[in-house]
Amino acid sequence: MKIELSSTEYRDLLDILHMADVVMSGHRREEDKRTERHRALVQKLYALAQGQGLERLMGHDKVLNRYVPTPGFEHESPAHPVLREFGDHLFWDELIDRLTTRDMAQMAGGMERLNTLSASRWTAPSGSDMSRNSQRTACPGWRSSSGSAATRGTRP
Repeated sequence: MKIELSSTEYRDLLDILHMADVVMSGHRREEDKRTERHRALVQKLYALAQGQGLERLMGHDKVLNRYVPTPGFEHESPAHPVLREFGDHLFWDELIDRLTTRDMAQMAGGMERLNTLSASRWTAPSGSDMSRNSQRTACPGWRSSSGSAATRGTRP
């Protein structure tokens, strides 16, 4: 397969790859075997910057033996602001979900009771509107729109 990209498109691809690389690896202390093929592909595409006049974007770290974004790339790329916004959104969404689950469990008389109530009202596959409506009626007084928290049973 051969893909032709303009230098602008390749630059945009580097931003996308960097975001993917940060999501796959940025929070891990050890490499994840599940993403090994993906990280190898990212490295292959990072390496293309060499010899294309884009060395200012990607450098080769001899200690790590891998291509890494340069400080200039990191500064210019929208990757980190976009990832920060996503992380903020994810945090607040998760907080709402966990607090809703906690409050529902308190109203139901505990997490085990909430799970029992939710399971007894469960009538549709996860994620459907019908299942969300069933969860809302499982615990009287629940008025949240987050939906899926009641069936998980994994939250404190």
